Formats: sequence, structure tokens, C-alpha cells
Amino acid sequence: MHVKSLKVFCDVVGCRSFSRAADKNGISQSSASQTVHQLEQRLGVQLLDRSKRPFVLTAAGKLYY
Repeated sequence: MHVKSLKVFCDVVGCRSFSRAADKNGISQSSASQTVHQLEQRLGVQLLDRSKRPFVLTAAGKLYY
């Protein structure tokens, strides 16, 4: 598991925003979203429920965070 993916995920949750987390990590918003998506793929679980605005952590996301 890549430390950068973990950091981006934690920053997204902490900032409550993909855009702010992206700025914090010096990447684009789409890269931050893709990084979290790839992390979810590697773990085999959905960490964030993106259907709600703002997004919310899933049960797995809460455990992982």
C-alpha cells in the first residue's frame, strides 16, 4: 500500500473536500479522486459514499480512517 494514497485519503476526509486535499498535496482534484478510487480498488471496499453531498465515510471508511 502506498503511503501517498493513505495521506490523500486522510486529507480528503480531514479537509471534507477533494479540492482542498488536492491543493494540500499539490495534485489536481481529479488526481485526488482517482487516488482514493484506486485505494478503494486495492482494498476491495468503498471508503466514501460519493452519492451524498458532501460525501460521507462508509462503515469501512470509518474503520480505515
